[in-house]
Amino acid sequence: MVTRHRLSVEEYLALPEEKPYLEYVNGEVFEKPMPDWMHAAIVDELAAALREYRRARGGFSGPEGRVGFPPGEDVRFYLPDLLYFAPGRDYRHRPMPPPTLAVEVRSPGQSLTWLRDKCRFFRANGTDVCRLVDPEARTVELFDGEHDGATLRGDAVLTAAALPGFGLGLTGLFAVLDEE
Repeated sequence: MVTRHRLSVEEYLALPEEKPYLEYVNGEVFEKPMPDWMHAAIVDELAAALREYRRARGGFSGPEGRVGFPPGEDVRFYLPDLLYFAPGRDYRHRPMPPPTLAVEVRSPGQSLTWLRDKCRFFRANGTDVCRLVDPEARTVELFDGEHDGATLRGDAVLTAAALPGFGLGLTGLFAVLDEE
């Protein structure tokens, strides 16, 4: 993770929303790492599953929406790789409020400690569920009301109480990495 420079909240929010995407933590601006093909493939599979779920159940989903957290001592703006807002949850703000679900997919060289801390921050600040996907290890870590970093692997199925009826098998999710 590379610190770009220090900015005020106002300066950060005035920046154009273009790549490289930037996240903000207490005055420091960080570039999101460049994803590789594994990251892109997993995000695409997860986005398709969330899109199908959203069409059946309602709500809103999308990639890399800027999420702002309530002002206070710890001011942050994150862009999760994917997010989902349950029906009735207001998302039409700039920046967006904490979502129902935030998904982080590990990019090459990205610290698991940083991503776990980010998921815990999401959870502590209004996000019901955060998932940390590691394409290289083919694992998903769970951060929700019942789990704080529990790891799923193999033929486990990804579910969440906050997304009733949603299920995605990890075998199917990671199979995209074996396609040619």
